Amino acid sequence: MSLENNNNNDRNKKEKKSLYQTMDKQGFYIILILCVAIIAATAIWVNNQKEDYFIGEGPTNPFEEDMQPEVTLVEDNEAVEETDDAQETGKIGQGKPVEEDEKSSDAPKNQVKQDGKDNKKEDIQKDSGKEEKLEETAVPEASEEASASVSMMVPVIGRLTLPFADDHLVYHKTLDQWSTHKGIDIQATEGSPVKAALDGEIVEVINDTIMGITITIKHNDDMLTRYSNLSTDAMVKVGDQVEKGQTISGVGKTASNKTLEGPVLHFQVLKDDKFIDPQIYLGKLNK
Repeated sequence: MSLENNNNNDRNKKEKKSLYQTMDKQGFYIILILCVAIIAATAIWVNNQKEDYFIGEGPTNPFEEDMQPEVTLVEDNEAVEETDDAQETGKIGQGKPVEEDEKSSDAPKNQVKQDGKDNKKEDIQKDSGKEEKLEETAVPEASEEASASVSMMVPVIGRLTLPFADDHLVYHKTLDQWSTHKGIDIQATEGSPVKAALDGEIVEVINDTIMGITITIKHNDDMLTRYSNLSTDAMVKVGDQVEKGQTISGVGKTASNKTLEGPVLHFQVLKDDKFIDPQIYLGKLNK
């Protein structure tokens, strides 16, 4: 019995020894194959990760972003094309009728052309919208240019002493206070001729307790010119037609609120019952 056990032990030892010998000989190749398999599996996994990453990300190319609106427009046009097919209108581009087969075959080309037209229309609409906004903002400048196109004659030769001021305060010497000023004061020698700035009709000749002798002339386009602190009211009367440059009075001292200023012409311009800076029409006067 012991002999049989010894034989079995010897046999087991020989089998283990042969297995170890086989592992020693082929172990290198087995390890090499395992390494290659691991590397291949890793490469496949990394590749899949990269594909998922790029699929999840949005377009990084700026040109692709620019092309996205066109793709959307193509889809809209395709919807329009499908509606047109359902209604059997057979109209493409400028509305020339074509056969359904030709329409279906030329659909991609027509879509591209239609996309270009739609993009141009949208650009034109945007540009026109911007131009309209620019025109709206430029209206005040245009009105000033239109006003400047009316060339008035300086009513009296003299020096500008008090400018127009409707949005800020200026100092009035006689009144000894700061207030707005709805016209301009031109200092001149007493009795200097005061002339009509434009052709028009005399609509008012008064002797005001504050502004003194005042003459108002009506011109075209609902424009008025008003001359105050005059020396006489005897040269013209209401209803007279006067020409540009015609003498209507002289510089005086009849205004009670201009006594300390000396002989000055208080000149005002009104358009649509609104006071306007006379220098828009007269140009710059020497101060």
